[in-house]
Parts: sequence; C-alpha cells; structure tokens
Amino acid sequence: MRRIDFGSALLCVVITGFGLIACNSATPPEPNEPVIAEVEETPDSDPTVTIPTATPTEARAVAPAEAPPLVTPTATQTRPSASPTPEVTPTPLLYIVEEYDTLLGIAIDFDTTVEALTVANGINENDFLQIGQELIIPTAVEATAIADNTEQVELSADAATPQTDSVSGAIAANTTNTEPTTGDTAEVVVAGGGASVAPAVPQEAPSSSDSTVNQPPTLDLTRPANINPLTGLPVDDPSTLQRRPLMVRIGNDVVARTSQAGLNSADMVYEEIAEWWVTRFTAIFLAETPRTVAPIRSARLINVQLVPQYQGALAHSGGSDPVRWEISQAPIVNLDEFYNALPYYYRPNEGWQTRLALDTVAARDYMVAKGVEAPVSLNGFLFSGTITKGEPGENIYIPYPRATTFTQWRHDPATGKYSRWAAGEPLWDANGLGQVAASNVIIYFAEHQETDIVEDSNGATSIRILVNGRGPAWFFRDGKLNKGFWQTDGTRTPYFGYEDGSPYSLKPGNTWVEVVPTYFTIGLNSPDEASAKP
Repeated sequence: MRRIDFGSALLCVVITGFGLIACNSATPPEPNEPVIAEVEETPDSDPTVTIPTATPTEARAVAPAEAPPLVTPTATQTRPSASPTPEVTPTPLLYIVEEYDTLLGIAIDFDTTVEALTVANGINENDFLQIGQELIIPTAVEATAIADNTEQVELSADAATPQTDSVSGAIAANTTNTEPTTGDTAEVVVAGGGASVAPAVPQEAPSSSDSTVNQPPTLDLTRPANINPLTGLPVDDPSTLQRRPLMVRIGNDVVARTSQAGLNSADMVYEEIAEWWVTRFTAIFLAETPRTVAPIRSARLINVQLVPQYQGALAHSGGSDPVRWEISQAPIVNLDEFYNALPYYYRPNEGWQTRLALDTVAARDYMVAKGVEAPVSLNGFLFSGTITKGEPGENIYIPYPRATTFTQWRHDPATGKYSRWAAGEPLWDANGLGQVAASNVIIYFAEHQETDIVEDSNGATSIRILVNGRGPAWFFRDGKLNKGFWQTDGTRTPYFGYEDGSPYSLKPGNTWVEVVPTYFTIGLNSPDEASAKP
C-alpha cells in the first residue's frame, strides 16, 4: 500500500491481485484474501501456471473532507453573523503505477476512460508506464468534460471514433484506424495479458531508436495482389494475404525435436537464444493455416520488438510476469493461451514440454469473432529469381549453445534450398513435410543484453535482444553469401541491404532469420570456425 498525505486528509491506494481500492479514511478497508497461483515446478523449462479467478474488487470513490462543525450559541455568546459555508474542494486522487499496470486496466478499475487519463496526465496512450509513476485520476465530472470536448473536436474534424474491444475478457484491444502510408502502417491493436506468479521488477524497456536515423530507404514494393509480401510466391486466394500474420512461439528444447510441427509451412521463422542455453522459434504464418503448429511455448522479450514489425498476432503460452507486462504495453494482439484457450489443444501421448498445439484455422476464426483480425499493409521484401554476385556460402555453422542447439545449414543444389541440422541431427517437420529447409537464411546480428528477469524454476534469466534499429546481416541463398545490413524503425518489416546501401533481393520462398549476438563468429567451412566467444 502506498500513502500520500494532502494536509490533514490521508489518501491511500490499496492494490490487490484483483482490483484497486482508493480511500481517504484513516482506517484502511479490509483487504480481500489473496489467491496464490499454483506453479508446477519443472526441471528444464518454464513453469506451468494455473491462474485462479476472482471477481475484481470495485474501486471506491474518494469521499470529500468533512465540512468544519457549526458553532453552537450559548447564553453568554453573541450570535455570530451569518457567513457562507466554505465550498469543499474534492481531494485530488493520485494513483502510483505498479508492475503490470496498463492505462486500460487503471481506467476500468477507477470507472474512467483511457482518454481521460491521458488528458489529465499529459501523456499518450502508447507511452510506457513507469513503476512508481504518479497518475492523476480524473473525477467523473472531469472525465465527462474531456469526453464532450473530444466529441466536439471529432465532429468538427469529421473523424471516426476509435473502437474498443476485448479478447477473452482478460486482454483488451484498443483499435485505432489510420490511413496506410509508405510503411507498414495500418490498424494497430494494443493488447495486454494477465499476471502470473512470483513478480519481479522488470528492467526499464529501452525507448525506440531514433526513427529518423533508422528509417529504411523507400522502395517501390508494388506487387500483384496474389503475391505474398513475405515469400514473393503467388497464392491461390489473395484474401489470405489481407490479414494479420500469426506469430507463433515454438519450443526447440532437445525433447521437442521429434514433435515440432508446422515449421515448413511458415513463411518466415525467427530463431533466438533463450536463457543462454537453448534457442526458441517465432514462426510467422500469413498464407498458410496448418491445423497443427507445435509445441507452443512461452513468449520472450524479443517479441516485444519483433511482433510490431509485422503487425502480427502473438500466439504463445504465457511467460514471466515482466515479459507479460512489457507485451501488454506494446502494440500487439496478444493470444496468450492462458486467457484465450479456444484455438489451443493438447496432443495425445506428448509430455508437458511438447503437448500444447495451436490450430491456426481455429485461431483465425477466433480472431474474427473477437474483432482483432484485420488487414495490414506489409512492406515485405524484394525478391528475384536469380543472383550473380556473392562469395561461396554452401554451409552455415551457427554457434548456438553446442550442448543443445549447435546449428548447421547445408545447401542442396537439387532443391535449391538449405537443409537444417541441430546438434548434429536433421531437424524434421512432424506434420510429414520432410526435413526443415529454407530458400533463404539470414544471419541477423543484434545486441543481446543480460537481464535479471527469471524465466524458469532453475533461475535462468531472460535476454533482451534489440531487433530494432540497424545492424550487420549476412544473406545466404543459392549457395552464395552476401554481406550487408538490416534496418527497421520497429513499425515495419526490416530493410535488407548490401554494404553499399543498395537493396538485397531474397529468393522467392521461405526465410529463416537467425538472430545472433554481434560477437558471434559464423563458420563457412567447418564447425570449428564457429565461435560464440566475445
């Protein structure tokens, strides 16, 4: 409980797991009995969390200070002359931001609006809230005045009123329609998740890099309506390209290697180091909708920056409290399985690490029903059928953790694709689609920062990977390597360019993006060349 004194009146804010209670009484109200979520400890990975439910406590209005008592005349007193009763000014209500708070959640708890909160505090609804930040809670009269003023401005400007929707009653989506521009600008949905257990103070998320410095070059990316902007391939039904990419978190633990399903159906796959000892995937599905994508695992900090680049919907199974909090502050449609169970299911005869799967057809229907499906304008990438320049690049050795995930890609001239090995073994798609393969492999060098965010029962900590801004990149296709850079301001798909700045063209087909620390040495001739030493 935080207390703030205003003269003789005492204002306090009590935060429970289910609501906010405001008061100005000297005696605080009796708090609800807290309910503790149960955690199933596991030796190798994320805890399984059972989230209890409860009815939120209604926020209580702040009562004004009592007026001073009237003077009672006596026989020896002269009756005082009448004077007006002083007008009581309501005590201002301040709220101190705690972990996992969002503007929408605070607005709901105090029976006000996000718009009223932003106007009262001079902030933008997309601003990050800071732990310990003081927010003025506007009174009902003030909130009404703000709403009336906004309505008059909108009517005079002939602007549409933003729509608000919620997903599964646990995550809320605030949709703002904007006119697409030259970048990937379209309908933006802000979604938040719920809290899990054992909260830890998250590190302050870094602000976006200078959009002017990191503004990619403008390219003419005009393409026919049936060409997939992520693969350069034609599709039978162009309407499948007029929707959000589904960005699905897939486990890559050693025990998951025999049951990874859907990887060869993805338009793109990003791979990143998770907790320094294994890797995890974010598979992007736009054109294809496989019935089984698995195993579904939890989100990580990289998704906070990665998902908005594609204006995607993030499908995952929970995450640590600090990661969930940061996701709730980002422009992301959040399909956290803990609060949106409908598109997910358990596969039979699978262990806890591999049993959870996503039906992407059901996920699409679910998004439509919840009002968070929307056409987005993706920049996408340049593509060309052939390439003439480049040095030999038939083998790629990536020094991901050797004990679990040392990675090799081998170019197959017969298929024109690179085939994938992990820890010396071929990686297969359990949907019966053969060995995992890619038309393009991109080494995406990015800054990796240590954090104190605990991700599992073994105490492993999360990594903050900065995939916005600009960094070196190596591009592999058709057995050739070209070196250059990636660049994005975080609102659009990356620009891939040669070292001289000219655009690089991908081969039509799927792409794997291997996100690695900037100090990694990539091997081209043998595994011994690859090194993860700084």
